[in-house]
Amino acid sequence: MIKKTLFKLIIPAILGYCIAYNATAAEIFGSYSKGCIKDAVAFPKESAYHQSLLSHNGRNYAHPDMVKYLNDLIAKVKAAGLPPILIGDISLKAGGDLGPNSDHASHNIGLDVDIPFVFAEPRKTPKELKNLKYIYLVNKNTLTKDFTYERAELIRLAASDAKVTRIFVSPLIKEGLCQFYAGQDRSWLSKVRPWFGHRAHMHVRLACPTDSPYCVNQDLPPEGDGCGQELISWFMPADINHPLPKVKRQRLKMPVQCKSILNRD
Repeated sequence: MIKKTLFKLIIPAILGYCIAYNATAAEIFGSYSKGCIKDAVAFPKESAYHQSLLSHNGRNYAHPDMVKYLNDLIAKVKAAGLPPILIGDISLKAGGDLGPNSDHASHNIGLDVDIPFVFAEPRKTPKELKNLKYIYLVNKNTLTKDFTYERAELIRLAASDAKVTRIFVSPLIKEGLCQFYAGQDRSWLSKVRPWFGHRAHMHVRLACPTDSPYCVNQDLPPEGDGCGQELISWFMPADINHPLPKVKRQRLKMPVQCKSILNRD
């Protein structure tokens, strides 16, 4: 009787430990643009409230923090009454560079994700998911009619999670958000960073997980909502008489741990 009781107590405890361990087994080495990930998790390609693009198969792997973030975002979007969303590139199974045909400079460690400004309503066919017709919120030097409340709210909801450290969008989209939410709480806008391109999608980046000590975080964005001089500087013409000083970029090396991880798959 005692042996049976111990068996009933010990086996569930062992199984519980294994499940908990596997849930946090993923580990990141390196930075967003030069790194890899061990035991990444495949994010589901579809649910009732999202669909993933099929144009780049195998790029739906993520750190568990990103999986939770996306599931939470999908729930927030649904609760807010917004249409279902599309999920773009995250990372490869072992991370690393996405290959010679990719225009991504990051997406190495399962903590970056692209979210198009096209909603998954009506639901997309496999053909549409492979050849998505993107919606651009910026045309030349102006915002288009597609910069709507729903898309502004999608960005706000995406930025509201504490794990988010940056969201890259076109400078004009940032300017539109600053105007759209004038007089409201704009503290979340500090995370929304103007950057070249990013007219048809937002690029969400999460902070390094606490259980990945070899993950290299990016510096925190400047304080404030970024709607002042920092944003204005993006629209100012270059001063040929006083050019900006050239900054010598540090060439990051791939962490040694990535050699075996990237060769494993």
